[in-house]
Amino acid sequence: MPIEVTLLALRHARSLLHALGMPGDPTPKALHPALAWRRAGLMAVTGRADGPGLVAPVALSAAADGTLAALRAIAPQATLPDSGSLLLGERARLLGLRRRGRISANGSCRLISARGGRMALNLARPDDWDLVPALLGQPATDWDAIERIAAGQARDDLFERGQLLGLPIALDEAPPAPALPFAMHRLGEGRIRTRLPLVIDLSSLWAGPLAGSLLVSAGARVVKVESLHRPDGARSGDPRFFDLLNGGKYSIALDFTASADVARLGDLVAAADIVIEGSRPRALAQIGIDAEEKARRGATWISITAHGREGAAADRVGFGDDAAAAGGLSAAMARGWNEPLFAGDAISDPLTGLVAALAAWAGWRQGGGLLIDVPMARTVAHGCALYEATPEELRDWQALANVDQAQLDPMRAAAGVARPLGADHAMLRMLAAS
Repeated sequence: MPIEVTLLALRHARSLLHALGMPGDPTPKALHPALAWRRAGLMAVTGRADGPGLVAPVALSAAADGTLAALRAIAPQATLPDSGSLLLGERARLLGLRRRGRISANGSCRLISARGGRMALNLARPDDWDLVPALLGQPATDWDAIERIAAGQARDDLFERGQLLGLPIALDEAPPAPALPFAMHRLGEGRIRTRLPLVIDLSSLWAGPLAGSLLVSAGARVVKVESLHRPDGARSGDPRFFDLLNGGKYSIALDFTASADVARLGDLVAAADIVIEGSRPRALAQIGIDAEEKARRGATWISITAHGREGAAADRVGFGDDAAAAGGLSAAMARGWNEPLFAGDAISDPLTGLVAALAAWAGWRQGGGLLIDVPMARTVAHGCALYEATPEELRDWQALANVDQAQLDPMRAAAGVARPLGADHAMLRMLAAS
């Protein structure tokens, strides 16, 4: 008998709480994944540019709804949205993004065919384009040239070279399904907490800042720490989205090349109950930050990576859309819709942010002493494995979404206007002594 898909979010929430060792009675909405996908606005960014909006054949909306319900169960005081899937679609709705088939909604990532299979290549940073000739072995100044040249080369060779060059590149195929969307390592003894947590948010862009914003809604004091010379790149993007992710946080800016500021950063991290960061381990080591040592001393350390902290994966670069492909999402679209397509907007980012917030709050509730690795590709792979519709079921899911007349989920409001870069520098000593 087919699983009752309206119960997926509930089952997912319970499984996450059990894995985290947390009691709680989650109560997500019993909503069909296709309806949740549509009401989050995700059909607008799923499908071909010249075709209808599509539902995803995997229950990522239920994964998001279940994760949010689990967070609500252990942080009942938090002012959270009703829908976790809303968070998957809010950037696209704010920016008016639209579906583009094999091109990501934001235009920086493409699904490219080569000999032996497909890959996702994300040229999200200006410097990435400078590396394209080394990737292909010949010049290419636009996407048409990249696709033409890649078609005659072996995909696995391109993938290997891309990794060595530090490009955001991923194989477009389904990985093994992980048992959990995170890896949790107990490194120290928990300690009794008598106040709401101090969170040091060293992350940038989307996943980590979203996790921090959800912790703000739970009552945490969240301090956003940025490099004075290389602040969060999202500051130069849409201010409404930046406010949504960073409103309600203190802002500290430090010069990570100056010994005095590195010492100040160390003091802040030492005072933190929760640390959220999205850097490769060696980047933190270069400024003297040892995640494992801080966890041993009692912090809950949330490490958001593209592909994990261990082995060769620790050096891999990734962003939301290529990490989603690495998690098997576009491969699932190909199985369901007979064509590889992007689904959603950089969807591994918000899904990871949700998981990171839940893991952070659960870790703090248990007294800390934890290092929790939350890889973006892994969160998608886990969500894809929650349930995948057969092609026949998928047609029913699409029909259900097409006739749904409910309004889109209401957008959540920011916790305030994000503080200017370094606006709370005068409070640094007080925060470090908290």
